[in-house]
Amino acid sequence: MVMDERSQTDRSQSEKANNDTIIRVASYHRRDFDLAVINTNPSDHEQVRSSMNGTTCFPSVNIGRLDCLPLEIILEICLLLDIRSLFRFRQVNRRAQRIVSTVRGYRETIAYALEALCVILRMKIAPHFTLHDLFSVLCTRDCLVCGSFGGFVFLPTLMRCCFSCIRGNHLPPVMSVANAKRLVNLSSTHLLKSIPVIKTIPGIYSLDEKPQKRAMRIVAKEHIAGIQRCQINEEAQQIRPKNSSLLYYMVSIALPYLDTTSGDIQSGVCCSGCQVALEEALRISRVEANAFTLRDKVYSHDGFVEHFHKCRKAQSLLALSKSGTGIAKISESVRRGGYFNKREVIMSFGR
Repeated sequence: MVMDERSQTDRSQSEKANNDTIIRVASYHRRDFDLAVINTNPSDHEQVRSSMNGTTCFPSVNIGRLDCLPLEIILEICLLLDIRSLFRFRQVNRRAQRIVSTVRGYRETIAYALEALCVILRMKIAPHFTLHDLFSVLCTRDCLVCGSFGGFVFLPTLMRCCFSCIRGNHLPPVMSVANAKRLVNLSSTHLLKSIPVIKTIPGIYSLDEKPQKRAMRIVAKEHIAGIQRCQINEEAQQIRPKNSSLLYYMVSIALPYLDTTSGDIQSGVCCSGCQVALEEALRISRVEANAFTLRDKVYSHDGFVEHFHKCRKAQSLLALSKSGTGIAKISESVRRGGYFNKREVIMSFGR
């Protein structure tokens, strides 16, 4: 019995090692997808990360009337606070910092969703979401629209989504605040207080690398429709801004997936074999109808291993790697992580 369990464990470890090799050699992450949406400089967040990790012990200072409550109750209250209120409470003193740092999902969110958290805070939509909301998205693997691996989050509704749905305009409709005001005949002040209003970041968006030099204020149409007693202006409802397809890039950000069972963190991978096959087909002008779709499909690790066993080109890349030929020598696009121009400045928040 013990030998059977040991043998099963050995097989499981061997299979995992083999799958890890397949993923490392025959797949790559599409960095150009990440750059097409909100993308800030990671170094800007390192000081924030250090600050948010808090203290390592419970200080003797108190937190006022809340001290009469059991810690378990305080932690449950923290889970119900919106993100802005939670971090305001955290600033009270070191004890509050320590309490917040022990809230369920806090450390994982700081470790893996810090950029999204900082963007939510700086875009001033934090009052509309809780830390638990963001942590739940972090632990959700698939796009809620199409079911594919979702490596992004749609900020107006804090919804897990995939790049294909961003690019294909398949996400819930969004519009500028100016158009929203005409749609429902509401004042800007009312809109700002009642629903999440995203102030976009000037930068470069989409795979076409279109510059957006001015900030815009964006809302989700479903939030407008949800405002009670508002009357829809039918003419304004037909308004579609010139850059409407760009808006989805401007209100989305990359977010990895945290597998809470294994502790693995995944950002999604594409097939190197499908990329190489497309490049070869383009050279001889014999591109199959689904070649670009296969090249751009993003997989979870398990999903890619399943695809690998059906993709002959990916299998050939693994065989080449065993003979000493690296994939970087075969495809420049795979080496770079997609097609994009060098950028000295990614994005920054205005004051």
